[in-house]
Amino acid sequence: MALLPHFNPAQAIRYNTGISALRPLGEGMDALFDRVVREDDYKSFETIFKRMYRQLCRVSAHMVHSHALAEEIVDDVFCNLWGNRKRIQINTSFQAYLLTSVRNKSLDCLRKAKHDRNIALECAANVASVHDGAQESLVYEELRGQIESAIESLPKQCRTIFRMSREQDMKYKDIADVLKISIKTVDTQMGRALKHLRQAVRPVSV
Repeated sequence: MALLPHFNPAQAIRYNTGISALRPLGEGMDALFDRVVREDDYKSFETIFKRMYRQLCRVSAHMVHSHALAEEIVDDVFCNLWGNRKRIQINTSFQAYLLTSVRNKSLDCLRKAKHDRNIALECAANVASVHDGAQESLVYEELRGQIESAIESLPKQCRTIFRMSREQDMKYKDIADVLKISIKTVDTQMGRALKHLRQAVRPVSV
């Protein structure tokens, strides 16, 4: 199956409502993945995604303590799975392989955060507590300033969507209804906003 340069199978499946076209529920995961490898069968890949996505997100979120980051991690795992389907070697069950892949990628994310001494964006953007001590207060204010500057530098629609989601705690569907845009557009703009903020907010030494 030919893919567009920036094709994201996870996003494509999330907004595909053609559930009736999925493979039979009785077909095992190993058989489905075998069909993906041998026949480039996207419907089988879609079935795997729909069966496993929520479970894998829960596993990752338990480790990284962020549902948004967990979804990003699982999306990456499925993107890599589709892109490398011909080269993947599985010595256990396919389901065990998926779980291990998500756990490993979650651990990699945690290691990188610790190495860079970055405060997780989900916590930093929503932190409400007052830090004790003058030095910690300065660090906190510097971090808040970086985040606010990064948000303000976003394109207008992207900035509006981000603030509605994070500051007003609105669901994607409600944002889409208010702005009269699709949920997919909201999801895409939020992804761009989070990527921009992760790049713009630099480590702050304590």
